[in-house]
Parts: sequence; structure tokens; C-alpha cells
Amino acid sequence: MKNKKSLIALGVIAALSFSGFVAASDNEVHDADPRNTAWRGGIATDDNGEIKLVAGGGFNNLYGGDEYQTQTIMIGEYFTQSENFRFRLANFDERWGGVYVDTNLTDAANFYTAGYMLPLTATNGTTQFFPSVNYSYIDIDTNEIAKGINQEIAGFNGYSTGTGQMSALNALQGVTGGQVKDILGGDDAHMASVNLYGLQPWNDTFYTVFQAFGGSSYGGADVQMVDLMLLQGTRTQIGDAVFNIYLEGKYTNIKVNDVNDPTGGKDYLRGEETKVSIGFDWRF
Repeated sequence: MKNKKSLIALGVIAALSFSGFVAASDNEVHDADPRNTAWRGGIATDDNGEIKLVAGGGFNNLYGGDEYQTQTIMIGEYFTQSENFRFRLANFDERWGGVYVDTNLTDAANFYTAGYMLPLTATNGTTQFFPSVNYSYIDIDTNEIAKGINQEIAGFNGYSTGTGQMSALNALQGVTGGQVKDILGGDDAHMASVNLYGLQPWNDTFYTVFQAFGGSSYGGADVQMVDLMLLQGTRTQIGDAVFNIYLEGKYTNIKVNDVNDPTGGKDYLRGEETKVSIGFDWRF
């Protein structure tokens, strides 16, 4: 039964994955500064072998007649194994900060976020912080989750299980999308969250990026989430372009409360995911 619960929770985790809005390099801001508009292409892989392809870039001063600085950035990500897709669009204006939208499409759920970000520089003149407040709408695909549960249950055929586990399996045998909706307490959620993205350049070559996210839903399914990320990057100049190599560690913890468990278990689902990735980024 623990595996079935983890499948539901981790299925939602797949759609609730956050990372800092990192754009490409130009001459005015750091490579990992979210306001960077240079065009880029990249590839990364995690410890599970999932390959991520990244492409994007942006434009400076699309409006305002150069009286003030603005940056508009677009980033697309495609995951080759899961076939998940993510698209982010941000606009920064030196007069009031930045706004962005983030669309994350997965099998288990689609995640739509809008937020406001305020760029800040620490008193040391080097460390940069980008705190943001966000609203997210989570559209949970309960039919897809039910399909995954039934496939996993079918995988137990022919294997010996204990009496308690068999009882739990029988309780979920042939579960439908409507039943998963009842279990979760809804097929969508409205979430409010805060996020802190930070950048510490150590010198012209090495830099560290950190991010901490926390959110809780106030409508629909009762979802709480924490997401932490730490990235160590190295950059080098190759001709007129910049080449980045980075190592990223990420931890996600999600809890779904007020769960109606048909097996009589706990009234919540909790899932955790830890990833380590290595990536390469070409910025031009």
C-alpha cells in the first residue's frame, strides 16, 4: 500500500517541480541572473538517466524607448524520457521588478504559475537575491494516476504478498479517475507560495545558485510542498560565447492532506524526491 500512496504523491511531485528561472549570458549581468537575455542551448541528465533539453533567450528594452532598462526572457525545457514540457516567460523592468508565468505539463498534472519577483543586491555588492510571491493552479489528471496505480497492481500478479498488503491491493483494484479524485479530495488545487532564488559569484569562473520554495494550497486538494535546490557552476569563455558546466542537487517534499484512504490507512500522502543532475550550457 505504501507503494500505491507514493505513486499518487510522486505523480503530483512531477508537476510541482520548481527551479530558478536561469537565463543565458550577456555582458551586463551574470550568466545565472534571471534577467539575462542572451540566447542559449543546453542539455542535462539526472541520476535516473532523464535527459533534459533546454533552449531560449530574450530581448532587451522592447519598450520604453531606452529610458529605462527592461528584459524579456523565454525558456523552454523538454524531458526526453517522460516527454514532459515546461515553458517560462518573464519580463523585468528596473522601475518595479519582474513578473513571470510558468507552464509545466506532465502526465500526472499540469501546473500553471504566475508570480512577482523583486531583484535585490546584498550589502556586499556581490550576492544577489530574487524573492518572489506566486499563485499556482494545479490541474491533476486523476485518470492518468488511476491508470498508473492499476498498472502497478497488475505487476504484482504472480508474486506472493502478505495478507495486509493483499487486502490493500484488492481495495484499489480497478480504481478509477473519479475514485482517485475522492481519495485526493479534488482534481485540482489553488496554491500560494513564496520562493527565494539566490546567486553568489565567487569569481569570474565559479558561482553558486540556491533556491528555496514553500507553498500551500487554499482551495481544492490540500497540498503542501517544499523544494530546495543547490547548484555549483563553472563558466569559461570560448570565442564570443560562454560555456557553462554545472552540478545541481534538488530535494522535493510534497504532502497531500485530508486523504480518503479506502484501505483505512493514514489520512495523508507524503512523497519525496531527490535528484542530482549534471548539465552543460552554451550561451551566445
